[in-house]
Amino acid sequence: MRTFLAIDVGNTNVKYALFKNSKLVKFWSHLTADTATRCASVLGETTVPIALSSVVPAATALIKQFAGKRKLVEVTAATQTVLKNMPAAMGADRVAAAIAAWKIYGKGRKPVIVMSFGSATTLLAIDAVGAQSGGWIAPGLSMQMDSLHRLALLPSITMQNPGTELGHTTETHTRNGVFVMHLGGAKEALRRAESELGCEAITVATGGWASTLQEHEAVFDHVDPELTLKGIYIMARDATTGRTGARHRSRAKR
Repeated sequence: MRTFLAIDVGNTNVKYALFKNSKLVKFWSHLTADTATRCASVLGETTVPIALSSVVPAATALIKQFAGKRKLVEVTAATQTVLKNMPAAMGADRVAAAIAAWKIYGKGRKPVIVMSFGSATTLLAIDAVGAQSGGWIAPGLSMQMDSLHRLALLPSITMQNPGTELGHTTETHTRNGVFVMHLGGAKEALRRAESELGCEAITVATGGWASTLQEHEAVFDHVDPELTLKGIYIMARDATTGRTGARHRSRAKR
């Protein structure tokens, strides 16, 4: 099966992408909090099978309810057949992004490091033979901004038009400070991950803040906002066609 509506349910947003013959042809999104009022209308745009990845159980239940008897393939770390050594408890969104990065940018034979910049900032390393080699999870940019507001004299500030120059007001000190520290942290995370892999890797970024970071400094080889959706599609397609991505499977770490 080569046509799916891929759905990526994250903590902040739900994203939908219609794939036909491996090509993304249409895209929708809404806040995860609006799933009850927005999901049904998006699902009504097409009748193709659904490929679902979710880290929000309540939203998952709503989507399944709205899908009714429609064919739905739920992709998870435990069911994927592409990458080796993948813990069954790994978040489905991280697994999907890693699969897409390794197959699309690594061509299924080169090591990749995937960073996602959303509610959390995450990193996952995949070696040349498609084995998961470790990663990190840290607070995302918005979460860091929110945490500073807990301090008595710091106002609530949004991460709007951040810069890398020194700030001259409390607002620019905070916004640019968090941004610069995040940018520097991303560079250091990539350096250390490559050191552990023992070789240079193709670096791929996704998530809401990836493009903003790349605009200020070309840290990554590729930035792909739809990376996770592409991975969800690949996982569902392979699950329904019997494909596997790795020649030798090993038992996933628990």
